[in-house]
Amino acid sequence: MSIQLSKNTFFVDRTVFGNTFPELKGDRLRIYLLMYRVVGTNPNGSFFMSLDSTAKEVNISMKLTRNAIEWLCRNFFIKNVGRRCQVNVYKVLVVPPDYHLPTDTYYSNEQIQRDRVTMKNTQNGYCELPIEVMQGSILRNHTKWTDRRVKLLGQLYLYHWIDIYGGVDPEAAHFKNNTMHISELLTYTLGCHTNDIKHIVKWLQRERYLTRVKTIYRENQNSCHKELQFIGDAIKTNQQPGDVLVDVIRLTCIPDLKLNDAQNRTGGKISV
Repeated sequence: MSIQLSKNTFFVDRTVFGNTFPELKGDRLRIYLLMYRVVGTNPNGSFFMSLDSTAKEVNISMKLTRNAIEWLCRNFFIKNVGRRCQVNVYKVLVVPPDYHLPTDTYYSNEQIQRDRVTMKNTQNGYCELPIEVMQGSILRNHTKWTDRRVKLLGQLYLYHWIDIYGGVDPEAAHFKNNTMHISELLTYTLGCHTNDIKHIVKWLQRERYLTRVKTIYRENQNSCHKELQFIGDAIKTNQQPGDVLVDVIRLTCIPDLKLNDAQNRTGGKISV
């Protein structure tokens, strides 16, 4: 198993990787994710890439790029805040708008600040992604990377807590006896059938975006409910009576700080 460590991350509101916004798709989705990536985690970050450079990054025409940006502005996903060196500057509104389906109306959430504490306090969850994940093919190859594949990868990162679960939360998705188990919440959020998700997970595995890891879960003696907790990878952990083997899904590009936290908590029992 080969793990790539990332020193730079950016976060995306979790609703972007679901079916909350039916019109946020194709060119609009890719340009929006590009803007998130460029802004990163900077609370005051702005996007001022030229129209030509933006079009090249997502491999579409200037006209389609302009149309997508205008739609994102019109519906309060981003905001035009001026010009710099003859290039429009956009603020990425970290929390997408509220969307009312009956009228197809978007309501701005511009007042919510772009920082982790504010987002949590306003119950706006986010997915933290390594910058390397959202580069190259995933934005440019529209045939290979369908919207559903992009969104599922984002969802897997949303549930990927390597220090707590050793990878993706098994309640969301895991393997057991070579059978993949997918939660109803995941299928509901993506708006697709369980089999569709299974096919994409297998595809992501072939493309080496994720791998299967056999891990050890042990009863937590300090918990009132005695729930099972992740102890370490099976290959690096001495199994005890009562331990449970869990095949977790582990993404192969991980923020180095998260992996360091996991190694510290498990005493280095994570294979990389």
